[in-house]
Amino acid sequence: MPPEPAPGALTFRARAPRSAFGRGVKWAFWGFQFLMLALALGNCTMVLPYLGSADPEVALGAGLFGAQLGLGVLALWPLGTLVLGVALLLTRGRLLTLQAPPPNA
Repeated sequence: MPPEPAPGALTFRARAPRSAFGRGVKWAFWGFQFLMLALALGNCTMVLPYLGSADPEVALGAGLFGAQLGLGVLALWPLGTLVLGVALLLTRGRLLTLQAPPPNA
């Protein structure tokens, strides 16, 4: 617990910058979010042309592949977000409390 400030003293609270490892975790978190979004959108782009195929086996196979890939992305996205989000919170900079002496009036 920080010491009690003197009467009239100015108190500032700020976070120290992240370490190099913390910045790497932050970039990994946002890179993972972008990758999952790209996979979810790319799934539609990749499978849709084959769903309208004249061959029913090709259309069925594309539908099953698309469903499997979509469910895989929807299973990994929340789990990865949770794991990387906890790591992101744990690598934040420390909370700093800075006190300035009271201004002379």
